[in-house]
Amino acid sequence: MSHQSGIKSNDELRNFFAHAKQENIRMFKVIISDKEELVLSVNHKVKNSNWQADYNKFVLESIEPKSPCYIFYRLDEKTNSGYTWLLILWSPDFATVKQKMLYASTKSTLKMEFGAGQVADELFATVEDDISLEGYLKHIKSQQAPAPLTNREEEIELLKQNEDHTRINVDTKHKTLQGVMFPIENSAVEALEFFQSEKSNYVQLVVNIEEEKIQSKNLFSSNDVSKIEDIKKHIPADRGRFHLFRFNHSHDGEKFKSIIFIYSMPGFSVSIKERMIYSSTKSEMIQYIKSQYGIDIGKTIEISEPNELSENFLIEELHPKKAADSKKFDKPKGPNSRGAKRLTRTDLSN
Repeated sequence: MSHQSGIKSNDELRNFFAHAKQENIRMFKVIISDKEELVLSVNHKVKNSNWQADYNKFVLESIEPKSPCYIFYRLDEKTNSGYTWLLILWSPDFATVKQKMLYASTKSTLKMEFGAGQVADELFATVEDDISLEGYLKHIKSQQAPAPLTNREEEIELLKQNEDHTRINVDTKHKTLQGVMFPIENSAVEALEFFQSEKSNYVQLVVNIEEEKIQSKNLFSSNDVSKIEDIKKHIPADRGRFHLFRFNHSHDGEKFKSIIFIYSMPGFSVSIKERMIYSSTKSEMIQYIKSQYGIDIGKTIEISEPNELSENFLIEELHPKKAADSKKFDKPKGPNSRGAKRLTRTDLSN
């Protein structure tokens, strides 16, 4: 239980409480006086039938940048006890720590003296944006929103939404992936055919979640992208992508044209939905490339940022060093000098 300051309303304020509930009062302000009493500071009568119309004028003009206060604002909803009220604790950042603590520890007392049953909502504000009408409406919206889900709960919810919800049009002319809800757009087909004919060494594929398509934004020629450093320039830092790269290189005196499938995903800066869709599409995308275009993918790599790619890194992935054959374990030799051997003399007396 929080500690209360012991400060109470003076007689004038207690009498005003009764009148405020019965008369046409829209808003009133309460402060803690130098005598450490709750006193009435400002009050305004109702001018418009909609409570929002006068909110900013009455509330924003009543607050001070360095002085805390309480504001009661009458809403339009009515119960058996009368109109409902909003109780605001204005505790600006520039107020002293003593003032902030004093007002915070007195709020419950003030609420009970006014009538806790008629306070429908409470707002704590430290800056003008919080206490403005727009700020209060955001506060209402956040209260009505469902409790935030954990990452795991979001993933489960997304799986439930996508379950039995495959939306592939049977009449579409686009090639589609089995088990995946996105059709392959012509731009992606063209880029893959370009790669297959070795007119290009690089393809970047995008899962367009909004349009529900897999597409290629650019058609890269062999001159556009031929080295690892060229690829790194085209990998976005804030979005997931699939990449197909023909890595021309030499190793141990032999030349290779290794094809690498790269899945780039920045990590938790990307939404869970996007990460899940790319992750669940990856294996189907690889299978589609292999079966439809006969492209032999030698290695699949996952990265979170472009700087993870380098020529040495790819060579080590494609040609891992073989561990040296372990030497046969030899029994260790004994010490050089063990002393003279003991001779056992046979007993010939028998």
